[in-house]
Amino acid sequence: MLHFLEGLKGKSVFAIRPWEIERSLSRIPGIKTARVEKPSVHVVKIILEERKPLAVVKKGKSFTCFDEEGVTIPCWGDGAPLVEIKEREATQPLLEKRELLQEAISLAAVWRDTFDLPLQEIEVVHERLFILRLQNGIVIKCGGVLNLKSKVSLLKPYLREVKIRSIRVIGFDVQAGEDIVIITGESD
Repeated sequence: MLHFLEGLKGKSVFAIRPWEIERSLSRIPGIKTARVEKPSVHVVKIILEERKPLAVVKKGKSFTCFDEEGVTIPCWGDGAPLVEIKEREATQPLLEKRELLQEAISLAAVWRDTFDLPLQEIEVVHERLFILRLQNGIVIKCGGVLNLKSKVSLLKPYLREVKIRSIRVIGFDVQAGEDIVIITGESD
C-alpha cells in the first residue's frame, strides 16, 4: 500500500497540497473515495470511503471479489457473506464477459438494497436468464436488473409469506409478463 504514496515520500505534510494526497490515496485498491482537507496549517483531515466486497467469482482455488460498481477489489469481509456469481456453461470465463458479470453484480446490489432475505448465489445462464438462490433455498429466475425491479412489489409479499408461514415454495419466476410464477415442489 505504501508504494502508492511514494510520490509524497520525504515531503512535509504541511507543504503537500490536498489534491496530491487525494490522488495518491485514490489509487489504492479498496479505496472508493479519498477527501483531504486542511482546515488549518497544522491540521490535515483525511476522509476515506472504502470499497466493500459484494460478490465473488471463484475460479479453481482463486477468488476475485467485486464491489457494487463492479470494481475488482481485494477479497476481505466485514463478516457479511458475499454473493457467489457462477456460470452454468463456461465457453468463455465469466471474468471475461464484463457485461454479464456487471449485470449479475448489479442484481446482487439491487437485491441487497431491496429485500430482507440474504442472497447466496447468482447463476448466469445466459444474457436474459439469471437464477438467484437465497440462503433459505428459494430460487428466483429473472431476466436481469430491470426485470427484478419491475417485480419487486409482487415478489416482496410472497417472500414475506414464505419467511413467516413456511409455505412449501421452492422458487419464483419473474420473467413472465406482468405476473410472477410460483415454483412448487412439483414444478420444473
